[in-house]
Amino acid sequence: MESAHQTLLQQLTSLSKRHSSLGSRLCLAAQELQQVGTPISEKLLEELVKYNRDFNCLQQEVIAEGESISQEAISLSDLEKRLDHKVQPINSQNLRSQALIVLERVLSLTHKDQGTFAPLQTVKQAATQLRTQITDSTTELSTEVEALISGEHPLRALLTLIETSESLDDEHWVILEEKVAASFGKALAVAISRGKIALSVSETVSTSLPPAANPDIVILGEPTSLAPQDVIIVPSLEVPKILPTIDGTNIVFGNAPISGKSIPPQVSQLNPVGLKLRVSIQRLGDREYGANEYAGTRGQGLALEAFQISIVPAVPGLSLRYGAHISEVGDTPMISEGSLVGEPGKNRQIEGFAIELTGPQASNYNIFYTAHVQNVGDVPVCSNGKFCGTRAKALRVEGMQVWIQPKA
Repeated sequence: MESAHQTLLQQLTSLSKRHSSLGSRLCLAAQELQQVGTPISEKLLEELVKYNRDFNCLQQEVIAEGESISQEAISLSDLEKRLDHKVQPINSQNLRSQALIVLERVLSLTHKDQGTFAPLQTVKQAATQLRTQITDSTTELSTEVEALISGEHPLRALLTLIETSESLDDEHWVILEEKVAASFGKALAVAISRGKIALSVSETVSTSLPPAANPDIVILGEPTSLAPQDVIIVPSLEVPKILPTIDGTNIVFGNAPISGKSIPPQVSQLNPVGLKLRVSIQRLGDREYGANEYAGTRGQGLALEAFQISIVPAVPGLSLRYGAHISEVGDTPMISEGSLVGEPGKNRQIEGFAIELTGPQASNYNIFYTAHVQNVGDVPVCSNGKFCGTRAKALRVEGMQVWIQPKA
């Protein structure tokens, strides 16, 4: 673990060398922006974004290393103070516990569409062997277990891709994906990039509360020829002499008796909406996906060049339309579902898009969509015609995800 601490110190030193120069150039750029309206250069903005990413990664690694980070630790100096403290030695039992927690997360992974996915079973077998090795061994931990704890093991790379995909930049994603592919095969890496592998969610089981010692509601005994039928009485309330009934049962509650037949609530019968999403991927050609499936690639430098969307099966009274911002072209008109937007094979990348519902039933549904954008990563989810992506920044959309939900 000492080597991991040294790595953190090296990362801190690297950031320290960058922040002074970056800050000076930002000050000059801010003055020019304020005085004559000169915009900040794209290169400087990219350096700022990369510095922020590297700082956040270091902060998370310090937390994982065992250094407590409070909300006040928002600067490089804060991290430096914490890393100056000697890292407390962690005993063997704690290391074993940390490793077992990681392995349990690996063993809980599932494929969203396939009950038995062979590449994932191989991963679980490796995790099971490691778990057995940890629980049965009484000697020092092996280098493989230490790599698992420090984050250098391929299993940790796999978990990082699944659990923190939205915060990874393209460069880090490619490194981790190659590591997973080299260790467990390309099929598993592709399934992860398409969002098919996820942690299983255990169902929450609600426990029954014990009955109250002195119930506030008393249900009277069986009716006789001289007594009314079953009556539910709230204490301290006066019971009317003539009781209203619901299906033959007399009920009194508060000061407002309820009478008449019970009416079942009206429940919305709107069904889930299926989609067919066809995308044209640079150098790969056309690929077809369904609703809520990630369509495209991540971190491979491949742009979406075109797409078309259809509601399948069709929903009466519901349709959609969409448009895109294309490099060297600009914004396209909004076109109806099933039509192709974009220019496949012409090296004109899609940089953003918008989708909206149409038809008499459109007010009963919401359409949601998101994208993976070059140098940005996964962007926030957009809905109902809002623009998703960038304009005139030469940043390609590498993948997209679309789904429709009935309104509550």
